[in-house]
Formats: sequence, structure tokens, C-alpha cells
Amino acid sequence: MKIRKAVIALAGFGTRFLPVTKTIQKEMIPVINRPVVDYLVDDLVKAGIQEIILVVNEHSGQAIHYYQENHRLEKYLQQLKKAEAYSQIKDIPNKATFHFVKQRDQDPYGTAVPVKLAKEYLKDEEAFVVLMGDDIPYNADGSSEVANMIQYLEQTGADSLATFSEQPTEQLYVYGVADTIEKNSVKYLKKLVEKPAPGTAPSNLANISKYILTPAVFDIIDQQQPNPQSGEFYITDTVTTLAQTNNVVVYTPKGVYLDCGYPLGWLKANLVMAQDNPALKEELQTFLKTLGL
Repeated sequence: MKIRKAVIALAGFGTRFLPVTKTIQKEMIPVINRPVVDYLVDDLVKAGIQEIILVVNEHSGQAIHYYQENHRLEKYLQQLKKAEAYSQIKDIPNKATFHFVKQRDQDPYGTAVPVKLAKEYLKDEEAFVVLMGDDIPYNADGSSEVANMIQYLEQTGADSLATFSEQPTEQLYVYGVADTIEKNSVKYLKKLVEKPAPGTAPSNLANISKYILTPAVFDIIDQQQPNPQSGEFYITDTVTTLAQTNNVVVYTPKGVYLDCGYPLGWLKANLVMAQDNPALKEELQTFLKTLGL
């Protein structure tokens, strides 16, 4: 199976990060010196993904501008005789072939919607990667987690793949949790139990919304009903339906899952990456000691 394309959902409001997300999209908030979404793009590129569809809010062009040339900035740096500074960013638009799809106010809302909006780019693919734009699968050795996902899908011969991370029992009530079935020592998804009551979770595997899916999901989304509580269309409901007729293999990332969608998670992500950055590590450790940490 050749997987060449991926879609990244970037159209959310980022309410957990207000007030900054009133004007800055959460996927554009920097971890160290790069926006969250760029770590996802690099992971995809390392995995051999050639085309990336970014589904963005119709009112925000921040990601679009980031993945396009900025000749105005280039000219400005040349005037300051700092042309070498532009070399740090000149290759960003060439990382992959980027397509931008705008999610409009009148479109339905929810994590399944960006996949539906990207259908024209994905409908003829054997399979494609789906990522949410506010978290990072991080491997300190620089390897690609998406590449690991693709490799595991090929090893198991499954139709699709969903990612889950092991979480403490007392925290499972805030996640969608996997109810699994095991075949030949491989776990497959039976269904997702959304935010189970304490003590009722079917496993300790929490959904982290990274998938490899096939075009079969488009018919599912077209027939899908919105969640009765929120009115949103969730990709977790899509994948649960898919698992009734297709083998959806359960995958646990090898690296660290960095949830940058809320302030504490974002702060932890910065500390994890700074710890692995020789240029920052020593000074950061010294500073933390002055704080008594």
C-alpha cells in the first residue's frame, strides 16, 4: 500500500488557549521556535508523504502564509544585509505539495468535517493519514512516528489504523477509550467508548486522534449523525463505525505524545524539546534550579 497524502485539521477555535487564540490559531503557537503544525509536517515528510492537505478556518490565513514564500521579508533582510537569516525559512514552502481547504462558518463542526472537506484530494487514494493539528508525536531520535504507523499497518495487513496512548486509570474519563479485540497477538478496535465513567473503561488505551484511513470513511461521514450532546461530527464516531466492517488496528506510538492544545500541555512540550536541544538544555536546567525546580 502506497500512502502519499495526509490531511491535517487546523480549523478549530482553540478555546482551551483563550485569550491568545482569539487572534492566533493554536496550531501556529510556537514550540521552541516553530509552530506546532510544522512538527507534524516534518514527521509526515520523513514518512514519505508527498502531498499535505491543510484544512484551515476561513478567517485565518496564518498556516497558508507560513507555507508560502515571503518575498517581502526576504527583501527586507537583504536590505539589512541579513540575507542568511532567510535561509532558515526559504525551504519551508518546498517541504511538500501543500493544498489549502477552507472550512467555512456554514460548514458543520467537528473532527470528521476536515476529512470530508478534503475528499476531492483523497478519494482516489488507497489510504491516507489523518492528523489533528494541536499535538505532536515526538521521537527524540528524530524518527518519524507516521512512518512507524505505516510500517505497523503493513505488518499487520489491516485496512486502517488508529493510535492510542496508555494513560493512568484515574485519567481515562476525559478520553475516548479503546475497546479492543485481539487476533494473533494483534489488537484491533471494536469500538471507542467516549469519556467512560470512572471504573468502567474497557482498557487504558486513550485515543490520540491520529489515523490511517481509506476512502471508505467518506460514505460513513456522509451518513453520520451529529453527536446528540454537542451537535458535532466526531472522527471517533466515524472510526467506530468503520471498525464494524473493517480491521482497524490499534497502534501505540513509540515516542512521546505532546498535547499542545492547552497551556500546561504546551509548556510541557517546550520543556521536553528543550531538554533534547543541546543549545538550550544547560541554560534551561540552570534557570530551573534558580526557581527551585
